[in-house]
Amino acid sequence: MSSGRLTGRSALVTGAGSGIGAATAEVFAREGARVVVADLDKAGAAATVERIRDEGGVAEPYAADVSDEAEVEALVDFTARTFGGVDVLQNYASNRGVVAEDVALAGADASAWARQLGVDLMGCVFTAKYALPHMLRRGGGSITNASSLVGWLPLESRPAYATAKAGVIGLSRSIAVEYGRQGIRCNVVAPGPIVSPGTEGMYTAEQTEVLAEHMAAPRLGRPDDVALAALFLASPDAAFINGHVLVVDGGMSAYAPMVPSFRRLAREE
Repeated sequence: MSSGRLTGRSALVTGAGSGIGAATAEVFAREGARVVVADLDKAGAAATVERIRDEGGVAEPYAADVSDEAEVEALVDFTARTFGGVDVLQNYASNRGVVAEDVALAGADASAWARQLGVDLMGCVFTAKYALPHMLRRGGGSITNASSLVGWLPLESRPAYATAKAGVIGLSRSIAVEYGRQGIRCNVVAPGPIVSPGTEGMYTAEQTEVLAEHMAAPRLGRPDDVALAALFLASPDAAFINGHVLVVDGGMSAYAPMVPSFRRLAREE
């Protein structure tokens, strides 16, 4: 049920054509925000907007590549012109097209690294760069950037992704420190494994079982789990929270790494 926590706010959500970004845009619209749904996938953005409008929400689609500074400037300008300003910025755009190329560092491909950092890190830089002046003119605003548990607990592969997500944390805290006294809050959501259309093909059935073993929860995460955490950070309820990393991982990072092995041994006895 909506409590109207974002009523009257203008929100820009990137990567909102699917997954966590789409869930966040939909939750924000239910809470009263007017939302620009941005995604490189024009059809995905339009589908999210259609779902929002079907529920009586207000949203507009916009196709943009967040790694392109000129496109981001136009996107933020569109948001401000359409809804009278920018109050809330949510960054979820991520380049999943380089997963196969993001290999062990000795075989690193410079182009793959540039494309990963270009979307996941520089996308956050560019959107904040152009949204901040609008927020400052309105006396403040809220930015939430998506990192990942991988940002400080890397996998055996995907070093470019881990580096980008670690960079998002440093960037977000820098924004919080630099602009916090001017009414800007910048926080981070760091999801663990999330089951969504964008991630279903990334794990085999065996890998999914391994992920489940590492949960201090009865299930894997869903996009709404992250969207509701992001709603809290964007809302007045989090007015005194700035520069914070909110981990949404079902407790995966809460315990010693040998715990799943101990559980397995106990089952075998």
